[in-house]
Amino acid sequence: RDRIANGAVLETAMRHLQDKEEEAVSNEEQDNPPRLSVVLRCCDNDNDNGDDNGGKNGRPSLAQLRSYVGEVYSMAWDCALGLDDARLPRARALPDVVVYPDGLPNLASEAWLHQRPDLTHICSHDSMVGWTSSQTGGTGLSHKDTQGQGGLPAHVDAINRARSSHDLPPVQILPVDEATWPLDADSDEVVFLEDQDSTSSNNNNNNNNNNERSSDRQSTEALLTGKYFVPNDSLFKSVAVGGTWDAMHYGHRKLLTLAVSSVMPKDGKLLIGVTTDQMLRHKAYANLIPPLEQRRQGVKEFLHMLAPGLKNRIKVVTIHESYGPPGTANDSDDYPRIPNDFDALVLSHETLPTGQKLNQHRVDHLQLPRLTLLCTRRTEPHGMSSTALRRLKQTANDVSKQQQQ
Repeated sequence: RDRIANGAVLETAMRHLQDKEEEAVSNEEQDNPPRLSVVLRCCDNDNDNGDDNGGKNGRPSLAQLRSYVGEVYSMAWDCALGLDDARLPRARALPDVVVYPDGLPNLASEAWLHQRPDLTHICSHDSMVGWTSSQTGGTGLSHKDTQGQGGLPAHVDAINRARSSHDLPPVQILPVDEATWPLDADSDEVVFLEDQDSTSSNNNNNNNNNNERSSDRQSTEALLTGKYFVPNDSLFKSVAVGGTWDAMHYGHRKLLTLAVSSVMPKDGKLLIGVTTDQMLRHKAYANLIPPLEQRRQGVKEFLHMLAPGLKNRIKVVTIHESYGPPGTANDSDDYPRIPNDFDALVLSHETLPTGQKLNQHRVDHLQLPRLTLLCTRRTEPHGMSSTALRRLKQTANDVSKQQQQ
């Protein structure tokens, strides 16, 4: 049910962005493509004891929050490529989407987004947002059983009052069309089979393992990020992630979001490796890959939007071979002033074999411990890939040339 509702909101927002983008292209405007910030509010689970399927006191676990990131980016990918194929050739790029799950470590807060000068619209539904008070101080939000008090207009009014006190322009409402809203959020006549199986499984797990897991949970040191329980063994002091970062598509954004969420909030650090142009010569449609500095800048801009508080502990470096700094000796001149003190590597399941080879290299040649490999799985049927985007861009270029002839 929540997935259907989320899809309706996301499609409404993506259509709006697509309309604005087409308008900008038609008017030959040079401004950056419009941005969509997706605030993912996670409802508490029914399980109050905490288990592998949920966090402490029934709240989403860190694994669930990370899974939601991939799911939303996959939905955005489907929306961007499926809303209207005939309009794709005229678009400059995919809509600029950043996902902010409530409670994921190190990410910017919803309140920070509300005060952004470039914020113009808020898209949602009356049943998903609301304010319990006309006061603008504090959070003032109520989301019991997914129902807000006051609905979208009251929510936006409160945000606008707060923005006016900072001399910021008001934002507008972008409502979901009631004709497309999937169903009444309070309806109990519809049962989603996938949710039913999951609930049944959760209940069985609770009955069999509650006592054991409750004891383990109490003995585990952890930190609280916002209101969510985050075990220490899910966070790391020195995290690395590498890639091409071509066009910063949604798969890249998913990977970087998960990397940021793996860093210890107080003193952890993150290194992002960007491959040289030389390493990309044999990729498909290599002529359409942006140059190195443009790709580096895209990474920096996204991370500044995603986790501004982590800025001084993020380093973006150029890598010229597949292993990068995690596979280099500390006394090497290849990556000066970058100590090989990494304890985790974030990667997709497609590149997992490379991570395993890197670990063996660290043991055999560097006498360093193996890294924890933080692997993301594909959550969309065809994959969010740079190759797919370059293929679309090549098609758009071919269509443009045909139209000019």
